[in-house]
Amino acid sequence: MNLGAVSCLNDCQPFYSYSRNALNMAAAMKAQKTGLLELRVTVDRWIRVLATLTEDTLTVNPGEGVEEPAKPNPSGPAGAINGDPPNLSSSPVPETITNVKRTVRVTKQDVGGLGISIKGGKENKMPILISKIFKGLAADQTEALYVGDAILSVNGYDLREATHDEAVQALKKTGKEVVLEVKYIKEMSAFFKNSVSPGATLPWDSPPSSPHRGAELSPAEVKEPCSIPLKMCQVSRKRCPPDTENRYFEVISSSRRSSVFLRAKDPAMAQSWYNAIQAGAASLLPRVMEEMRSMQLGVEVKHLGWIAEQVTQGPEKPVLAVLTDRDLVLYPSLPESRESLGNPTKSHPLIATRLVHSGPGKSSPLLDSDLSFGLRSGTKQGVETHVFRVDSAKELSTWTHLVVEGCHNAAELVKEVTAACSWNGKECTLGVHIDEGFTLFTQEMGVRKSILLQQPFERLRMSSDDGVRMMFLDFGGQEAEIQLDLHSCPKTIVFIIHSFLSAKVKRLGLLA
Repeated sequence: MNLGAVSCLNDCQPFYSYSRNALNMAAAMKAQKTGLLELRVTVDRWIRVLATLTEDTLTVNPGEGVEEPAKPNPSGPAGAINGDPPNLSSSPVPETITNVKRTVRVTKQDVGGLGISIKGGKENKMPILISKIFKGLAADQTEALYVGDAILSVNGYDLREATHDEAVQALKKTGKEVVLEVKYIKEMSAFFKNSVSPGATLPWDSPPSSPHRGAELSPAEVKEPCSIPLKMCQVSRKRCPPDTENRYFEVISSSRRSSVFLRAKDPAMAQSWYNAIQAGAASLLPRVMEEMRSMQLGVEVKHLGWIAEQVTQGPEKPVLAVLTDRDLVLYPSLPESRESLGNPTKSHPLIATRLVHSGPGKSSPLLDSDLSFGLRSGTKQGVETHVFRVDSAKELSTWTHLVVEGCHNAAELVKEVTAACSWNGKECTLGVHIDEGFTLFTQEMGVRKSILLQQPFERLRMSSDDGVRMMFLDFGGQEAEIQLDLHSCPKTIVFIIHSFLSAKVKRLGLLA
C-alpha cells in the first residue's frame, strides 16, 4: 500500500544483510548465516532467493522480481531501465558509497510523497531498507538515494532498532523537508533489484534436469518465504542430480513434507552452507533425544540421523535411523508422538545384528560405496542384509563405531536368551548366558526343573546350522557334536551367540 511518502511492504521473512556493517545495525538479531542462492522451482527453472540461517530455522525468501529473466523483448515498455518497470528508477551506484554513512535531504512532493518503498524492520531481523525508488518522484530527484540503502535515521529519529510499522509512521510524520541518514548495502540491492538487464544471462549456469519432479513448486508457492526447521532436517549433497560443478544441496524437513533444492555460485559456498546447516541441526540433537526419552520411558537413545537405505529395486530410500541401547530402529520421518515412536518401519535388535562391512562392499551396487556400511541380522525368516549410505566419512565412522559398540553393549545388557528346542527327542529349553555359557534344561511353570547339559563358552569348538531349524554345537569330549531342533530358523540364536562371543573378546581388550 502507498502511505503518501512510503509504500509499506511487510511481506519478508527474517533475514540479515550480508555485510559487517549491516550486522552491526542488526546486533540484536540471531541469524547465523545469510546469502544469495538459487532455488529450483521446476526441472529447468530457478529463482534467486535470500537464504537466512538462524539457530533453529533455514528460511529462503524470493523477495520481488527475482526470477530468471525471460528472453529480450525489443518492444518492451518505454522508459524501462535495466529491466525495471518504467515507473521505477534504477540509477547506477558509485562504488565509493558502499558501507559509508551519508546524509540525504529530500523535499517531499505534494503528490507521491518521498516516492520510495521500504522493507525490513526489527521483527523481520533486518534494517529498514529502501526496496524501490519511483522514477521522477522526490527520492529519485535527489540522485543520491539507491535501492539497497539502509535508513539509519529520519530527521534525527533512530530507525536502527525500529519495527517496520514504526519506520512507516516516522516517515509519514515528517514535514516537507526530510533528512535521511542512510548507508548503502550492495548485497541488498542485488536482492531487491528486478533481475538483470534484458537479454543478459544469470551469472550462474542453467541447472541439469532433476528426477525430483514431485518436489516442484507452483508459481504461487515461490512468492512466499519458505522455512525449514533445522530440528532433525536432512541436508544432503548426494541426493542431488548429476552435479558436475558440485554446487547443489538439498534440505528436507523432518516430516518429509517440505524441502528446498538450492544452488550456490561455487563449490566453496555450497559446502559452507552444507556445513552450517549440518552444524545447526546437530546442535539440536540433544533436544530431540530428550523428547524421545520422555515419550517412551526406559528407552535410551544413543544416536540418530538420516541415512539412505539400499533397496532391491528402485532408488535408495532415506530413513531416520535411531540407535537405542538395544535396537537400531528405522522411521520414514521424525516420530512426533508416543504412538509413532512405537511403530517404526523396521527394528533390528542389536544383539542379533552384526556389521559386515564399512566402506566399499563387494556386493554393494551403490555408486558411493566408499561411504556405505552393511549389516546382517539373524531373524526367524533367515539372514537379512541391509546396506546403508551416508554423506561423509565422518558420518560413516560415527555410525559404524556406534553400531559395533551398541552390539557389544546390548549383549552385556541382555546377558541371557532362551529358546525352546528338542534334544535327543526330548523337549527342553536352551539358555545362552554371556558368563555362564550354554545350558539345556527342562522347566515347569517358568521354573527350571532339571539341567540336562551345561557347557561354558570356552569349551565351544564350533557351531553351525542348516538355515532351516537345526543348530549344531561341538564342545568336544564324549558328547562330541550335539544337535538341537529349534523348531524355526536358527539364525537369530546363532547371531546372538556370535554377539556374546564378540562382547567377551571386547572385555579382554582384543577389539579396537
